[in-house]
Amino acid sequence: MIKMKYLLVSICAVVVQCCLFAAAAHANGDPDPVLEAALSPLYRQLDVTRDQLEVIRHQLDAVKALVHVPCKKDYLECSEVGPFGMEDGRIPDASITASSIWENSAGFVPARARLNLQDTSGGAGAGWCNDGASDNTNPWIQADLGCNATITGVITQGRGDYHEWVTQFKVAYSNDGQEWTDVTDDGSSTPMKFSGNSDQNTQVTTTFPKAFQARFLRILPTQWSTYCCMRFEVLGCKSHE
Repeated sequence: MIKMKYLLVSICAVVVQCCLFAAAAHANGDPDPVLEAALSPLYRQLDVTRDQLEVIRHQLDAVKALVHVPCKKDYLECSEVGPFGMEDGRIPDASITASSIWENSAGFVPARARLNLQDTSGGAGAGWCNDGASDNTNPWIQADLGCNATITGVITQGRGDYHEWVTQFKVAYSNDGQEWTDVTDDGSSTPMKFSGNSDQNTQVTTTFPKAFQARFLRILPTQWSTYCCMRFEVLGCKSHE
């Protein structure tokens, strides 16, 4: 701040000097030589000013390098937990995928797993349903949040138009959609099993023991009533790089 103050004072002094030279040039009637002499100190001051500004810029860069302000992603707590957008569509259909779909029907695709989604008739179910074939005994459904995020929990529902819902599930998460980490309790390596739903439409909120950073969240149903069908929402907060 002190250097900037001196810099401004120097510039003002040069401007005043130029004005005095210009007035003398006008009085003498031969402005060119006098005007050139008047501008000469201004050019010199501009060179000095440029050099001083460059020094200040380097000093600021050095300060930034020394002071580390952690990004929000360094914290595993949310000041305000909220939905990521399964219900309201901020998570697009293409970002919701599953292990399989009941009879490959468009009425039970993963995008039908949005929280509070209702039956729109025409054969579309109010929820995602797993195929249930013998080679699909470990069903899962997942959401790509589109960026790294702090995830704190999920809200689950059953299939809104029929008596089918998930009663128990596990959760895994990933940064790349390839390598997955199970949600476990502190000090345990065994995946936690969370209680799910007991009817079609009542929302059940599950808060994980510890928040975690991930882009992908996968729900793995382990038990269900009648059939493996569900709707859900992901809870947490977006990270800011």
